[in-house]
Amino acid sequence: MIKNLIFDWSWTLSNDLDNIHAVTMNVFEKLGLSRLSLDEYKKEFTLPYMNFYRKFKKDATREEVDGLFMGELRSIWNPSSFEGVLEILEFLESKNIRLSILSSHPQEKLEQEIEDYWFAGFFQDIYGSVPDKIDALKNLMKTKDFKPEETAFAGDMIHDIEAWKEAGIITIAATWWYQTKESLSDSNPDFMIDDIAELKKLFV
Repeated sequence: MIKNLIFDWSWTLSNDLDNIHAVTMNVFEKLGLSRLSLDEYKKEFTLPYMNFYRKFKKDATREEVDGLFMGELRSIWNPSSFEGVLEILEFLESKNIRLSILSSHPQEKLEQEIEDYWFAGFFQDIYGSVPDKIDALKNLMKTKDFKPEETAFAGDMIHDIEAWKEAGIITIAATWWYQTKESLSDSNPDFMIDDIAELKKLFV
C-alpha cells in the first residue's frame, strides 16, 4: 500500500516547459552558447542538470549557472499548473497520503509557485534546488523513515524513473508532457498514467 507519494514538480504538476526552455536559452546566450530549439532542448536535456550544461560548456560551474538561471527566472516567469492537479491533491489528502516534492527547481520559486497555485498545505516535505535527486531521495527516505514498499515517486523523466527503481520504490511515469510514452515505457515503471486524474486508481 502506498502511504508516501513524492512528486517531481516541473512538467509533472507545473506546466512550465516553455518557460524553462526560454530561461535556459537566455542562460545559454550569457554563457556564449548557441540557442537550442524546443525540440532540440527536449532531446538534449538530462539530469542532473549540470550534466546538461556541461555537454555544451565543459567548464560550467553550478554557481555560475544557478546565478544566471535565477536572474532570468525573475524576468520572464509566468507558469501555471496542469488542469486537475488541485483536485487530485485534495483526493490524496482525503486518503491520508503523505505528499512530498523533490525537484531541481529553485527552492524560492518552488515555494512561491506552490502558493500561487493554491497548493500550500498539501505537501509535508518540499525539497527544491536539488542538484542530484538520487542523493536527495536517500536523505528524504532516511530522515522521514519512509519504507520503500510504501513510497512512490511520480515524474516524467527516464532518469528519475530508473533512479527510483534502483532505490526500490514504486515508480509512476507521467506521460503527458516532457518525454514520450514509448520512451518512458522502456524504463519499465511500475505504473504509467496519461492524465493526473489517473492517480486515483492507485488509491481506491
